[in-house]
Parts: sequence; C-alpha cells; structure tokens
Amino acid sequence: MEALRIGVGICGLGAVVALAVQAARASAFGIRPLHAPAAGSATRGVLYAFGPGMSPLAKESTRTHPWAYALGVAYHLGVFAAFGYLLLLLLGVDVAPTAALGVPLLAGALGGLGLFVRRYASAPLRGLSVPDDAIANLLTTGFVALAAARLRSPAAEPALLAAAMLLLCYVPLGKIRHCVFFFLSRRHLGRHFGRRGTFPVRH
Repeated sequence: MEALRIGVGICGLGAVVALAVQAARASAFGIRPLHAPAAGSATRGVLYAFGPGMSPLAKESTRTHPWAYALGVAYHLGVFAAFGYLLLLLLGVDVAPTAALGVPLLAGALGGLGLFVRRYASAPLRGLSVPDDAIANLLTTGFVALAAARLRSPAAEPALLAAAMLLLCYVPLGKIRHCVFFFLSRRHLGRHFGRRGTFPVRH
C-alpha cells in the first residue's frame, strides 16, 4: 500500500511539472501590443468571466442543455471531492463515511457516466468524438467511483490508488489538461473583452 501511495505522489508531481511546462510554453508567445484606447476595465472583465459569466444563463450552449450542464456540475464537484479525499488518504487521514463526502462522490460518478452515455448515444456527438474523449471520461469517472467505493470499504484503496496513478499520468496528455488551460484561457477572455468594454455583459 505504501508503494502505491508513493507512486501516486510521483505521478502527481510529474503531472504538475508537465502542466507547468505546457502553461509556460503557451504563455511564451507573449501578448500582442494593443493600440486602441481601452473602452473598459480588464480587471472587471476577468471578474465577470470567472463570476457571472460562468452562469448557465450567460452561455447559450448551457441554456439550451440544462441537463448536460447539471451533469457537468455534479461531475466536476465529484472530481474535486475525489482528489480532496485522495489527498487525505495520502496524508494518512482516514475519513469516516459521511453524506457530505459520499453524496458528491456518488453524484460525480453518475454525472460522468451520464455524460459518457449521452456522448455515445447521440449520433452528432459520437461523430465529433475522438478516443481521447472516451479515455479521459472513463479514467476520471472510474477514479471518482473508486473514491466512493473506498469511502465505504478500505479494501478498495489499492484500486483507487492505481486508478489515481493512471489518471495523473494521463492528465498532461489529453483533454484533462483543461484543468489548467481553462483558467488561462478564461483569464485571457476576460481581459480582452473587459478592456474592449464588452464584459461585463449588461442585460
């Protein structure tokens, strides 16, 4: 068990280093000089992009697909809960089964499964999908489901740690790296449209 925990730590460190290098390389292109006078505030634009701009009412794609949005929220909350639980286990802190942790883990696993089924049950979505979509979902959903299982039974811990290593090794390779690039791109979006006076959107 101790070897597995060390393996998770090594894989986690590798993922952090790889993501940091990728983020630095993306930022190395620099910022284009802006010649037009600012029509708004870049700071307010960033605050809007990470605040009200995240509301489903502010996004057409989520306004028209509320169930997919709800599944996505449950999925991401479950992922956050699973990684938090994993960190506690690595630190030697065993948490008693509670609804506060069990509910988001179970909802996250079901949300990931629901999104997987939705993607491959829909001909248009299936046609747009690549292997990375399936691999990323299955690795992440499996990790969250095993975290939920470990919460109920210590016997599931080796499987959880093995799944964590696989997931962490894959993070910098596929679409899961949006866990870093989401924040970078959202910040860039907010700064750009905030300076132009487009963000915050006034309804």
